[in-house]
Amino acid sequence: MLEAKFYETYYFCNVVHNVLQDQENFLRNLNDFYGDGRVFFLLQPFSKYSTFHRFIEFIVDDLSWENTSNVDLGKRQERIRETASFPYLSEYAKWDVLPIEQALEFHGLTHESFITFLTRRGGDFLNCDEEDIHEYLVFLRDEGTFDTLVEHTVKEVFHVLFQNRELMLTFNVMVSDALKREKDEESSFVELNGIRRKDGKLKRKNIPKWVQRAVFFRDRGRCVLCDKDLSGILNAHNVENYDHIVPLSQYGLNDVSNIQLLCKECNQIAKKDGSAVTSRVYQYWYKYS
Repeated sequence: MLEAKFYETYYFCNVVHNVLQDQENFLRNLNDFYGDGRVFFLLQPFSKYSTFHRFIEFIVDDLSWENTSNVDLGKRQERIRETASFPYLSEYAKWDVLPIEQALEFHGLTHESFITFLTRRGGDFLNCDEEDIHEYLVFLRDEGTFDTLVEHTVKEVFHVLFQNRELMLTFNVMVSDALKREKDEESSFVELNGIRRKDGKLKRKNIPKWVQRAVFFRDRGRCVLCDKDLSGILNAHNVENYDHIVPLSQYGLNDVSNIQLLCKECNQIAKKDGSAVTSRVYQYWYKYS
């Protein structure tokens, strides 16, 4: 079970969505995810910490660091000075608490506060600077607290966005395009694990049971293209097929984010030309009357 806190989860979901929908404006950032050979380290077949998990981590890690690093420290210090004569104001206590601390507290993660960190080093909030914030973030990273927070957030964002097959298509097209661009490059990582074929495309791997179950329940046991029941309850002759949304022939990944549930007929007809196809239609489970 996932104990979801949903602290800024939808904020991160929105950022992930916007980046994938507007990749041209984020090319420089995205290159740090898949460029310069980095794509080769995203190819491990059917890792439970999927390629899409890694992308979410890439976004969450960067934003969590940036949102704390870019706080208006001068404004916070000035606000504290202005309200120093009114310690009873609840607002006063918030100005010396960094965004990363609020997130850690909400998730119930034990950590040393920024104030304690400064005091231990002989400093105080009113005289600290951006370098102190940077060193505090490094401290949280070194002790593992920062990474634990990112891990919690990644799980929640994945839980929400994995439901969106069209977004899974967009993401996998992006990664497959990156792999295609570097198809002639060599990587000992890939060669040693026997992941790629000579043409640079990925070898077909057996889809693990856990992937099948995850996709089956996400797609509610129905073909995502024609809505045919594949549960085996209504019709035992309908055969479930687990299909690569972006086909391996198009440099698609062996990743849970790239798998969908199709019936045999749709898999043979709709996907026979090797196109990347999915559906934005979902079973409607909420009734108003």
